[in-house]
Amino acid sequence: MKKPLCLINTLLLASSSLLSPMLHADPMADAIAECRQQQNALKRLVCYDEITVVATAQASASPATASNTAATARAGKPAAASKPAAPADNFGLEHKKTAEKQADQLYLTVQNISYSPRKELIVEFDNGQIWRQNDNSYYDISVGEQHYIKRGMLNSFTLGNDNNNRTIKVRRVE
Repeated sequence: MKKPLCLINTLLLASSSLLSPMLHADPMADAIAECRQQQNALKRLVCYDEITVVATAQASASPATASNTAATARAGKPAAASKPAAPADNFGLEHKKTAEKQADQLYLTVQNISYSPRKELIVEFDNGQIWRQNDNSYYDISVGEQHYIKRGMLNSFTLGNDNNNRTIKVRRVE
């Protein structure tokens, strides 16, 4: 009879000693453990940054608010989330925003045609723009016709006409 009671007491003591650190765990340690579990490197870095923000807030705040900020860090909501977006959020997207505002295709009427010494086409349009051919392929064009300049990939441009299927690569001179 004493053996089962002794065994039960031992199990209860062992389980309470194992569960007590989990019940009284530090919120920051829990937040760090959650960050370690992140598989994506960027998300893991953001998680650690949120913990850093919380830790700096704890240094200047009272202990009651520190535990609240640690709880928000574990929930994945940074303490500085209410701040407006920083300029760093738009870093690398400036060219995409300006591209949205620009037209992809521009229709113009040919005012003057000339050729370079290397037989490259130089076209002046009615709005004063001058475009020069990049390659030496043939392109049928005459004064008074309406042609288009179309924006391509990697800041390239093509000159074309709706009446035929041929286009040439051009660059703007003036």
